[in-house]
Amino acid sequence: MNTKKLQIIEAAIRLFAQDGVGVTTAAIAKEAGVSNGTLFNHFETKQMLIDDVYLFIRRNMADVILSHVDFSASVLDVCFTQWITFAHWSYDHLTEYRALDVLNSSQLLGESARQDAEELWEPMLEKLKDAQACGTLDPISPELTCITAQSYLHSLVVYANRKKYTRDETEMIFREAFRVYWRGIAISASCLDEID
Repeated sequence: MNTKKLQIIEAAIRLFAQDGVGVTTAAIAKEAGVSNGTLFNHFETKQMLIDDVYLFIRRNMADVILSHVDFSASVLDVCFTQWITFAHWSYDHLTEYRALDVLNSSQLLGESARQDAEELWEPMLEKLKDAQACGTLDPISPELTCITAQSYLHSLVVYANRKKYTRDETEMIFREAFRVYWRGIAISASCLDEID
């Protein structure tokens, strides 16, 4: 990705997080230190910019989180690692998280951007399906399991930020919350004792 395009995406992230998606392209261009014409050379429409910003954040988030997950481990370990790594990512990348939340809530995302982002998490869906097939998890749709996790994680991020918790305090809250979440999706929660 060239420097100017990256500047525009990073500026859009900051402004979307701060002011929402209603921010003008002129304001984004100014924040990026480029002309409005340069912005439109890289993104023909604001819709393209919104979709690209969304995918940029989701790809970076998935790269960080999934790089920590060993998919050959138990589904408990996979889910727990992903959960805690998300806690760290959201704490360390709060502006990106806020922009992502704004974009998810805006209903302005293109359907292809949403689908592309969902495909990033395909290994997780496969792990959940396998765990359901062998009786570890409740036989509800893996997509519903993921949506439930996303909602819960969002609430935890909002709570931790409102309380202004440190990174370690945030992780502790996420650890405790995972135990509650796991009890809701697992056939048996006895394996929770394995989590330190």
